[in-house]
Amino acid sequence: MKAPLSKLLIPLLIAIASGCGGNASHQESHSMFADTLAKNMLTVNSMQKDLTVLWAAIKELHPGYGFYTPTAQLQQAYRNVYDGLKTPLSESQFMDAVYPFLCQLRCGHTQLKHSANYKPTANEKLPHLPFYVLIQQHKVWITTHQAPELHTGDELMEMNGIPVSQMVDHGYNLYCGDGYNETFKELFLSEYDGFEDVCNKYYHWQPPYQLKLRTSKGELKVIKVDAAENGKELQAEPQQTVDNFVGWTVAAEIENSRLRFQKKSSTAWFQVTPFAYTDSTLYQKAFALIKQEEIRNLVLDVRHNTGGDIRVATRLLAYLADGDFNIVAEVKSRFTDPAASPFAQYFDAEITKGFKDGFKVEGKSGEWHHVTVTPEFGQLYGPFNPVKKNHFDGKLIVLIDGATFSSGALFTAALKAQNKNVKFIGRETAGSEEGCNGMTVQRLTLPNSKIIVDFPWMRVVSVAKQASRGRGIIPDYIINYTPQDVVSNNDLDLKKAMSLVR
Repeated sequence: MKAPLSKLLIPLLIAIASGCGGNASHQESHSMFADTLAKNMLTVNSMQKDLTVLWAAIKELHPGYGFYTPTAQLQQAYRNVYDGLKTPLSESQFMDAVYPFLCQLRCGHTQLKHSANYKPTANEKLPHLPFYVLIQQHKVWITTHQAPELHTGDELMEMNGIPVSQMVDHGYNLYCGDGYNETFKELFLSEYDGFEDVCNKYYHWQPPYQLKLRTSKGELKVIKVDAAENGKELQAEPQQTVDNFVGWTVAAEIENSRLRFQKKSSTAWFQVTPFAYTDSTLYQKAFALIKQEEIRNLVLDVRHNTGGDIRVATRLLAYLADGDFNIVAEVKSRFTDPAASPFAQYFDAEITKGFKDGFKVEGKSGEWHHVTVTPEFGQLYGPFNPVKKNHFDGKLIVLIDGATFSSGALFTAALKAQNKNVKFIGRETAGSEEGCNGMTVQRLTLPNSKIIVDFPWMRVVSVAKQASRGRGIIPDYIINYTPQDVVSNNDLDLKKAMSLVR
């Protein structure tokens, strides 16, 4: 799930201009470079037209319009971006400018992607930081690094004179997330180069970087570090790598070591990766083995499950729900026929056809139309019956985190609502407990830049009983990691689960 945020440098126009003197060959070379650069820039007019199309489509069709953010606030966010488009920008720069507005929808399924034929130019290459970070609660710690002046566990206080909490705030606008959740943004900034993107995309910094640090001993120090060296690995202080599965055996029948049994115990660990069609057969094998081994304690690992086929999630829930169950409460949309929309020309025709083949938009209640599915899709609404053979009735512990998203979060919410013995460990899920926008995620192509917008068409309502608005599933036991835990691969979530089993 590497974040699709390309690392692209803003053209150094000032530096180019200052070098315009010299001999004829230099001037000719500069002229050719300037012409190439100009061809890759979007005009103010074309960007404003694209933004107008996007905003109009959101107002008419997007299920997140006005759901978490008042429409007047969305309008102002749109105007801020529109009025700020005053000079030509590269495709990447335009995307960076649009994201703060798009993030106001608070929808993790709405993202920007480069145009189909996009190719970064040489001047857009960005420097890499000589360190990785762990971010929690707006604080930043060094994990691995290249610079000898840095150490694992150093807390980064300021960078180039800017407090890191302020940097993290800006980083939250680099990628859209569901509701008011922050754990996904923290995970994105920590694991997917998001913090580096803040330095490059928001502040446009060039090395060297001035860092203000607090060491593990509480000492404050200020140092300068250069960019990362190509080909040189980032290191950490000597740490003993933790084997989190000492004393466990792998079930050879289940691929990718996704099922393990603890020796001399009635405890199993089962990893639930994003829901794929082939998982249905895998669940049958896994729960047959769990039954065969007389497992009484099951640790279900749903961390980094970013979604997938909701029908497959239903099949897994059939092994765990207390009785008859549902996977979602309702699916709804703001329109009846997408082909009748004035924006139909900008959407992918094949995805539109798939929507019309798989879904039926029916009666209207308020601003929403109820959505059902056709036989080609299968069954979406329950109640469903739990399986009779190999159903798990023991103690269930579920591991979740800031990348448990989409169908992964809907499954988790349904499990919480329909299994009275389940306990959750980890961090708040990326997906909101009350539901999300999705089911069909269209591709809206902006007419001038050809930038692609992931654009969900439906609102999926979960079966949660008492969800907090705009928040993910909150674990019963919240676990925070240290930089040392990260570099040593120390699985604190699993350790907490095992302490509950004992």
